[in-house]
Amino acid sequence: SKGPLTYRLRPRQEETVRASPPGTRPFAAMYIPKRSVADHEAQDSPDLDTKDFEDIQREQESASFLRRHSNVERIEGAAREYTFQAMKLLAGENEDLLDRNIMLHNLEAQQKRNIGLLSLPFSLMFFFSFAYSAFQHEDVTNRYVIESGLSTVLAKGASDISNIAETWDWLNTTLFPIMFNQKDFRGMHLDDKLEWSRVLSYNSLVGPLFIEQERSEKAMCNNDESGISDNMYCYDMMSTDHQPFGRGVPWFQITPPKGGEYKSDNITMKERIEYYNRPFAVAAAGPKGPNARSLRTMVPTYQDRLSGGEMSAGIGDGSSYYRAMFFRNMEYSLLQERLNYLYEREWLDKQTKHITIYATFLNVEMGRPRLQSYMLTLSFARSGDVFRKLRLDTIFLNYWSGFTSYAADGVFAVMLVIVTSLEVRAMFRQRKKRKLWKHVRTGWFLLQGTTAAMGWIILLGYLYSNNQLGPLKKELDYIVAARDADTPAERNFLGDSFIDTAGKYASFAGNLAIAIAQYHLLLMMRFFVAFRAQPRLGVVVNTLEACMLDILHFLVILGPSGVAYAISGCFIFGKRLEEFSDIKSAIGYCFKIMTESNYDWPALSEEHFWTSALWVWSFMIFLAVLMLNMVLAIVLDVYSEQRKSAGKSENVIETFTSFYTVFKNRDRWVGTRKAIAALTTAPRMFSREEFLKLFPGMADQQASIIISDCLAAAQNIHAGPDQMKHTMRMAMALKVAMDQVAEAVDELDSGSYRPTEGVPELKQENWINEINKEMASQNHAMMSLQWQLQQLNWQWQSLDMAHGKGTVFNVSAVDASKATGKIL
Repeated sequence: SKGPLTYRLRPRQEETVRASPPGTRPFAAMYIPKRSVADHEAQDSPDLDTKDFEDIQREQESASFLRRHSNVERIEGAAREYTFQAMKLLAGENEDLLDRNIMLHNLEAQQKRNIGLLSLPFSLMFFFSFAYSAFQHEDVTNRYVIESGLSTVLAKGASDISNIAETWDWLNTTLFPIMFNQKDFRGMHLDDKLEWSRVLSYNSLVGPLFIEQERSEKAMCNNDESGISDNMYCYDMMSTDHQPFGRGVPWFQITPPKGGEYKSDNITMKERIEYYNRPFAVAAAGPKGPNARSLRTMVPTYQDRLSGGEMSAGIGDGSSYYRAMFFRNMEYSLLQERLNYLYEREWLDKQTKHITIYATFLNVEMGRPRLQSYMLTLSFARSGDVFRKLRLDTIFLNYWSGFTSYAADGVFAVMLVIVTSLEVRAMFRQRKKRKLWKHVRTGWFLLQGTTAAMGWIILLGYLYSNNQLGPLKKELDYIVAARDADTPAERNFLGDSFIDTAGKYASFAGNLAIAIAQYHLLLMMRFFVAFRAQPRLGVVVNTLEACMLDILHFLVILGPSGVAYAISGCFIFGKRLEEFSDIKSAIGYCFKIMTESNYDWPALSEEHFWTSALWVWSFMIFLAVLMLNMVLAIVLDVYSEQRKSAGKSENVIETFTSFYTVFKNRDRWVGTRKAIAALTTAPRMFSREEFLKLFPGMADQQASIIISDCLAAAQNIHAGPDQMKHTMRMAMALKVAMDQVAEAVDELDSGSYRPTEGVPELKQENWINEINKEMASQNHAMMSLQWQLQQLNWQWQSLDMAHGKGTVFNVSAVDASKATGKIL
C-alpha cells in the first residue's frame, strides 16, 4: 500500500503494569524508519496479540533478543529497502507519482551529456584548426606535385641497374643529361649559365652534385675452416677500406683549361688534375644528408649491411667515404670527361659497398620558395644484385605562408591554452579534495595531458624550425654567391656544410611531420569522448571499449598462429620470393593475405606444389576465414548487447531537435544545476502537480521531458532483469531474518531461550524500548481512567440508595439554592 504499516496493542485489563514516564507517545505512533507520526495515526491498523509478554522478565528477554544487531539492523534495513523498492514499483505503475532519486539521476546524466555534447564543437574546432595549421606549414599538395615529378625523372632507369657496368651506363646516359642540362627545348646550347642544370624547367640545381661511395676491404678469404676458399679474394660487407685506390691511366687525356671558361678567374692544369683525382682518397669532411621518403624499399636483409648498421641518411663523416663533386657551372663536355675519368680508373669496382647521390634543387614557382633534396642510394649486395632507395624531402625557406598561416597557428595556440588551463584547474580541484592521484590515473587525464603536451611540443617545433632556417639561408647565400660569381669548380669547396645543414634541418622536419601526423590521430580520440554523450553514438563508442578486452585475448591466439605461418613460409618460399626472405617481411605479407585474401598462387606453387597448397589452404581456412570472422563476431555480439541496453534512446536528429527546443525556450528553460539543487530538498516521492509547483516558471516542453524520462526510467526499473535479481536477494535476506525470529519466539514460548552472551547493546535507544514505554504509559492511562469511572459509578449508586431510583433532580433549583446558601 502507499501508506505505512502501523500496529495497535490491545493489553489485558487484568494485568498490572508499571507506571511509565509522562509525555510518552501513543503506541500507534511507534517508530518506523522515515515515516511521520501523522501518517501512522491516519492509517487503520491490524491488532497484535501480546499474550507472550507474561511478565517483566519475559519482556526483558524479548527486548534483549530484538536488540541484537543481527536482527534489528537487518530487519530495519530490509524494511527500508523494501519500502523504497515498493515506492519505485508504484512510481512505475502510477503516472502521477514521481521518484526524486530517479529524476535526480536523469538530470545528472543529462548534465554530463550536455557537457559532452557542448565539447563536441570545441573538439571539432580544435581538430580543424590544427589540421589547417599543419597544411599551411607542410603544403602537402604542392609537395606531392614537385616530388612526384622529380622522383619519376631522376629515378628513371635506376630500377634496371643490376651491376656496376650498368651503373656507369645509367650515370652517363640518363642522370647526367637530366641533371646538367645546358640546352633549351629546341636542343640549342644556352649561353646563360643561370639557365643551366634545370630539372623539369623550374627546379634549379643548387650547389654541387655529390656522388660518394663506401668501400670494403679486399682480403684473402679465411672464413672457411676446410681451406677451400684460401686462394680466393673476399670483399666483406662489414669491413671498411680507407686507403687511396685507382689504377693508372697514362693514356687518358685531360682537357687543359682555357681562358674565359669561368668569369671570375682562370685555373691551372695542376688544379684540374687535382680536382679529377680528388675522389680516389677519403673525404676530409662529411655532413649528414636529408631524410625523406623511400621510392623502393631495399631488401631488409641488406639494410643493416650499410655503414653505421642501417642505411645512412646522408653524407658520411669523411673518414670512410670517397666523394666526387660535380658543379653546374662546368661545361657538359668537361663533366662527362671527368665521369669517364672515374670510369677508366675504376672508381666503382668489386670493393664498392654502396654509392649515394645527393643533390639540392631550388624551386620558387610553386607557392613558397623551397629546397628539394634528392638522395639515391645504390647498394651492391655480395649476392651480385643491386638494391635502390630514393629519398626526397622539401625544405621551405619561409616557414609561414602568410597571414592565414599565422592566424591558424594563433587559433590553435588559444585552444591549446584553453585545454591546458581546464586540465590544470581540474588538477587543483582534485588536489583540494585529496583525490589528485585518483584523477591522474583516469583515462581522460591521460588523453588531456598527452594532447596538451604534444600540442606544446609541436608549437615549439614550429618555432625551432623557423629559427633553424637562419643558418640554412646563410649557407644558401654562400652557394648562390659562388654561382653568381661563377667560381671555378676546381677551387670551389662549398657544398659540404650546406648539405650538412640542410640534412639536419630535413631530418628534424621529417620527425616533426611524423609527430603532426600522430597528433591528428590523438585528437581523433577526443571525438570518441564527445560522441559518447549522444546515446546512439555512445553505443558505437561503448562497443569499441567493451570489445577491446576480448580482442586482446583473441590476439593472444592470433599472434602466435600468424608468426608460426610466417616462419613456415620463410622455409618454404623464402629462397624464391622476396616477401618471405626474412621474418618481418613474411609477417607483413601474411597479414596482407589474411586481410585482403589476395596472393600470387603461381609464384607460391612454383615449387613443392602440394606443400604450398597445404600451407595456403590451411592458412586461408584457419586465419583468413575462422580467426578473422571471429573478430567480427566479437564486435557484433558486443554491439547487440550495447544497442539493447541503450533502449529507445534519442537519435542524432532528436538531439539537434532538443537543442533547438532549448534555444527556442531559453527564457523559461530552467538550468540543470538549478533543477538539481531544487530537487535535492524535495520529498522522496511527489506528484506531478507538486513538481510543477516546485518549478512554476518552467517551460512546458522541459517539464514534459523531465517527467516522461522519470516515468520511463521507473518502468525500466520495474520491468528490468536487475530488479528481479534485487528483489530475490532482498526476499532471501528477509526470509533468513524472519526464520531466526521464529526460532527465537519458539524458544521464548518453551522457556528455553537464553540471550546470546557478549552481544553489545545498541548505543542509542531503539524502537523496542519505545514500544515498552508506550505500552506502559497506555496501560497506566487506561487504569487511571477506569478508576475514575469506578468512582463515578459508586457515587451514582449512593444517590440511587438515598433518593431512590428514577429520582429527577431539578438542576436550576440546585443552582438557586447554591446562590442563597441553602442546602438541598
